[in-house]
Amino acid sequence: MEADILPGRECGSCNVCCVSLTIDDPAMQKVQGIRCKNARPDNSCAIYPARPHTCREFNCGWRLLKWVKEALRPDRSGVLIRLHYEVSSTTQERRLGVIFTLLDRTALKADGLAESVAAAVAADVPVYLNVPGPPGYTSGQARLNDALTHAVQTRDKPAVLEVLRRARQQGRAGKYVPIKLKHRPCPAGGGNLPSPAR
Repeated sequence: MEADILPGRECGSCNVCCVSLTIDDPAMQKVQGIRCKNARPDNSCAIYPARPHTCREFNCGWRLLKWVKEALRPDRSGVLIRLHYEVSSTTQERRLGVIFTLLDRTALKADGLAESVAAAVAADVPVYLNVPGPPGYTSGQARLNDALTHAVQTRDKPAVLEVLRRARQQGRAGKYVPIKLKHRPCPAGGGNLPSPAR
């Protein structure tokens, strides 16, 4: 999907996507929660001009969606927003949705989180909450539109945040399994993944 980047929403020193996302590109494999081997200490990319297609094409929702509050820059808020297509099982119609990943517990207190989630729900955009598992393991994810409809319609910010808190808690209590990549790992990028923290 092509979208224009909003003015003033440059990545700068933010490289949350270089740690928080799984990359399964023929040129590079990395599982969520593991810092990319090409990320430098200053958070810049050592291979930026030749970065893989997956990295080249990715922009987070903070950079693309004007209804996402400025304060939700991922490295400052602990919230990573991604665009996501929902595909109807009956019509195969694609519908654009958003995934809010809460990277840690403090993300629930991020300025603008409730308002941005509510804006998406009010616009009938499919909204998902993603809760990362331990590094190298799957995440928990749930669609939140139905659970948030009443709170959004009544403009009840504390209720929106309570739904997010409960959904995060349920996601963290779920079972996580090791991520299996489709592409063969690059020979230079081998190594063992850490065991899940319990």
